[in-house]
Amino acid sequence: MENLKVSQEEKTEEKYGASIGTWFSLGIVLAVITATNLLLFWLYMARV
Repeated sequence: MENLKVSQEEKTEEKYGASIGTWFSLGIVLAVITATNLLLFWLYMARV
């Protein structure tokens, strides 16, 4: 019975840990895309 409880707790931690990692990675990707777009826009406006 105790083994089953430990197993369920480990699965819960893995599920939430993977979810946090996914959102963190997604945030980094969106930040890089946004920064790139702002940089290109700024370079374009400086040229015009």
